[in-house]
Amino acid sequence: MIWSGISAWEAEKMSYPEAILRGMNFIRENDLNELKLGKHMIEGDLLFALVQETITKDFQFQKPESHKQYIDIQYLVCGEERIGVVKLSNQSILIEDLLVDRDVAFYGQLENEVELILHPGDYAIFFPSDIHRPCCTLKTDQLIRKVVIKIHISLLNS
Repeated sequence: MIWSGISAWEAEKMSYPEAILRGMNFIRENDLNELKLGKHMIEGDLLFALVQETITKDFQFQKPESHKQYIDIQYLVCGEERIGVVKLSNQSILIEDLLVDRDVAFYGQLENEVELILHPGDYAIFFPSDIHRPCCTLKTDQLIRKVVIKIHISLLNS
C-alpha cells in the first residue's frame, strides 16, 4: 500500500513502476471534475479508470475488499474519505468470493485495521495483498468524487 498526495508527485514519481506512472498520468492530464462517470479505457482491460461519485457511509457499513488481478490507485477528487486497510493474511475471514467474475473478495471483521484519511489530491495505491475499506465517512456522510485506476498485475512485469 502506498499513501501520498499529488503535491508530492514530482519528488516521488521515480520510485513507481512504469504501469503506475501511466495510471497517474491519466489523473494528472485530465480535468477530473469534468470527466463523465463510469469507465474510461486507457490501455484496454489492462489499465482503465473508473470515475465514481458516491455518498460515504459509516465504517461499519462498508465491506472490506481485496483484488487478485488488479492494483487500485484510488484518487480523491472532492470531499473527505476515510479508508481502512490491513494486509491480507490467514486471519482474514472471507465472506464473499467474487474474484473469478469481478476480481473482488469481501471480508468480515478485521483485526489491526488502520485508517487513512484522504482529502482532495490524495491517493492510495492498493496491491493484491492489501484489504481496503473505501468510501467511509470521516465526520458526516457526504458526496465524494474519486477516480479509481485499475492496473492489471501483468503490467508490472512490462
